[in-house]
Amino acid sequence: MKRDKIEWFVASAASSVGVRQTAFDARRVRECAQAARSARGEVRQAEKELEKLARNHAVIRRQAAVVGVATACVLWVYLGDPRDYHCAEAYRKAMGLNLAERSSGEYEGRLRISKRGSAEVRRWLYFAALRLVMSRAVRPWYLHKKAADGEEAKRALVGVMRRLAIGLYRVAVDGVVFDAARLFPGGRMVAAGV
Repeated sequence: MKRDKIEWFVASAASSVGVRQTAFDARRVRECAQAARSARGEVRQAEKELEKLARNHAVIRRQAAVVGVATACVLWVYLGDPRDYHCAEAYRKAMGLNLAERSSGEYEGRLRISKRGSAEVRRWLYFAALRLVMSRAVRPWYLHKKAADGEEAKRALVGVMRRLAIGLYRVAVDGVVFDAARLFPGGRMVAAGV
């Protein structure tokens, strides 16, 4: 833009008081607010229904203590019973969180997650990992990994997701109590700066 046009826009913005809302705009805002309120009610109803369904299901209840009922239900629907997997790594592989190298004769690639499992599972686990990163047991490891990867937060978060997948398997199959500190042995050393 030319200088005089820029000055005109700035002056116009400083002296303008906005546009009055028309009856149509007011009705539209009311409709959007009612839709949002209705959606919130539907979400609450769905959460109650999930709670009721998971109440008598031992595996989902144990995983729900770690990642929440909705995420535990998503894991069950997409992956099935964790006890049907022969090991924790197979469960993680079903999520598409196993590492795979993409390379050819000329190109040597980096290790990345395979993404062969359901994207929906990874999405819900991603949000669970975001919550887990805020805990005192995980945060030091996450920050250390992020710094080591050149401030690339996504790679560090995928690392948390991969370890969380193993922890969820152990919680479901072995019935152990979840302890985030056990996911990251040496986390105390990172926190202490060693």
